[in-house]
Amino acid sequence: MAKKETAGVFKDMYVQKNIQHNAGVVNFIGVFGSLVAGLIAGIWGVTGWGGFLYYLAMQIVVATLLYMKTGGQVDSFFVSRSSVFFGEVLNSTLLLTFILFWTLSHNYIHLF
Repeated sequence: MAKKETAGVFKDMYVQKNIQHNAGVVNFIGVFGSLVAGLIAGIWGVTGWGGFLYYLAMQIVVATLLYMKTGGQVDSFFVSRSSVFFGEVLNSTLLLTFILFWTLSHNYIHLF
């Protein structure tokens, strides 16, 4: 009986080093996904708002892969689910990486 009580007490405790590592991994995956999505959108010649749909689709794919990798136990690896699923969508680093590789690949393939 004592084990159940102590497990309940430590349930909400996190190791900050592990949380920072997991956040860094999510950021790395997001940057790489933005790079690939930008290259694909540029090579395929997507312009306008359609390119940003590729960015949003990439974010959904990354969130789904993280959910599957954690076995549905996202709360065990991150402080909150919303930080994984919605926190990275408007991250300026990811968005700017996407736009950089989108415009670079589009201009290189279709204009030069």
